[in-house]
Amino acid sequence: MISNPNLIVTLLDGGDLAQVTGNCVFTGEEYQCRVPAKGLERWLAGEHIQNAMPTVSADDREFIKSGISPKGWSQAFG
Repeated sequence: MISNPNLIVTLLDGGDLAQVTGNCVFTGEEYQCRVPAKGLERWLAGEHIQNAMPTVSADDREFIKSGISPKGWSQAFG
């Protein structure tokens, strides 16, 4: 489901948090965000990302799904 295979997921805080790191597909700049690990697991299992991670910002959810950072989104789509 993660369309950018270059994203790296690192578990933090005893496995409760997942840090997702990668380069934006538009800017090439590194971006990272932290999300609940269980929410990431639920999304990877097929749940809609907004339901699996409702406390995560829409910008960070987009980065996880597509590899587009907030800056990249702004540059590409205004």
